[in-house]
Amino acid sequence: MRASVITLLTLLAVSAHADYNGSITFSTEEVTNHKEKIKELVDGAQNCLLDYKAEHKRFYNSNCVSKGGSTRCLSKYYGERRYSKKRFQRRDGGLFLTYLPTALRRAGFDRDLVNEMEPISCVGLALTCLERGFNQTGQSAQWDKIMRFVRANNVGGTSLQHALQQLGWEINYWNPASEESASERMAKWDEEENKWQSKGWHAYRYNNVMTRGTYWFNKVDNATDLVGFEKETPAKFSKYPFWVGTANTGYHVFPGTFEKVVEAHSTRHITSFDNLEFSPFNPLAGQGPKWTPSEKYRSGLIAFPPL
Repeated sequence: MRASVITLLTLLAVSAHADYNGSITFSTEEVTNHKEKIKELVDGAQNCLLDYKAEHKRFYNSNCVSKGGSTRCLSKYYGERRYSKKRFQRRDGGLFLTYLPTALRRAGFDRDLVNEMEPISCVGLALTCLERGFNQTGQSAQWDKIMRFVRANNVGGTSLQHALQQLGWEINYWNPASEESASERMAKWDEEENKWQSKGWHAYRYNNVMTRGTYWFNKVDNATDLVGFEKETPAKFSKYPFWVGTANTGYHVFPGTFEKVVEAHSTRHITSFDNLEFSPFNPLAGQGPKWTPSEKYRSGLIAFPPL
């Protein structure tokens, strides 16, 4: 208990005195232009997600090998964390991680397929599809400004949402726990996540959102529409062809299209079809956003475009 109290006090101190590195602002003309072109931008970003989905399925079904009576297929999009040269010596399940060509050979695939594969990560997918939308609508200068700010803040998802908010995007807090059970449920979540690499600090974040209107360094515009939905996908998603979500203070970033969460995973094996997955926004029902079968994402922020 004492360690938990110290941790909480540390979080309170950090939140009271810290903020994002640098700042980001847009002119009235830039904000107006963004809102005028938002439908086209969102359509471009959504098409990007659908293009990824179609190419992922095509490549996976076209590159399979049979060995020992079983068939394995290859994902075009590989986890850039798992197969990074910088992580060459880290162990994973007793085996050394290997750079991609060696991993292909060990899995029984032609090493030349490396030329057709692409690295992927959760935040990378969100940035790629947003960039397409901004560029297609003549807003590359605004996108460059966003990327400078995001890079200055370790390419974090909440900093991306903060930048989008300056252009009129609405920041919503999401938490499926109903008000009646929120305190008990979130205390249980926090206890369960104590030894996880990523922690949601759900009770602390919830209290800040409800009393101060802030989550981490982000101002929350709406703390009602996506709270307390339990195992029902919130109806609000049906309005938006594209949106940007985060969980656990930006540790996980996930774009989405309507009710579907779109997740790119940076640590899964090259033969996993779920390197890129679409699932309903419904974490307590075992749907997205996901991490592993045992480790869940259960609260965070969603940025909705100004449609």
